[in-house]
Parts: sequence; structure tokens; C-alpha cells
Amino acid sequence: MENNDKKVESIKKEIKSLKEDIEEIQSSCEHKEHKLIFKEKDKRVVKICLVCEKQIGYPSNDELKENGFI
Repeated sequence: MENNDKKVESIKKEIKSLKEDIEEIQSSCEHKEHKLIFKEKDKRVVKICLVCEKQIGYPSNDELKENGFI
């Protein structure tokens, strides 16, 4: 049981480190290309960077029309 505790703690530290790595990559990305996706949970369309996968905003009505969302 104690071994599992150490394993869980190690995994949590690794997850935290990986999340920090993602944040660093996303903050330095120029977000030159994006795609629109529908987020089921939020029931809305968002812009996602193709390189770093960060949500970078919301599309305009014209972008929604161009991509077949309305």
C-alpha cells in the first residue's frame, strides 16, 4: 500500500510538470493557424491553435458561416 502512495505522488508530480511544459509551449506559440471546434460541454464553437492546441478565442459570425456552423 505504501508503494502505491509513492507511485501516486510520483505520477501527480509528473502530471504537474507536464502541464507546466504545455503552458510554456502555448505561451511561446504564435498561434498562426487555427481550427474551429464545437465544445459539447460548453455548447459553443471555439478557435483552437493547430500547433499547440490552446483555445485562442471565439469565431466571428463570418467564420462560423464559412465553416458550416451556421
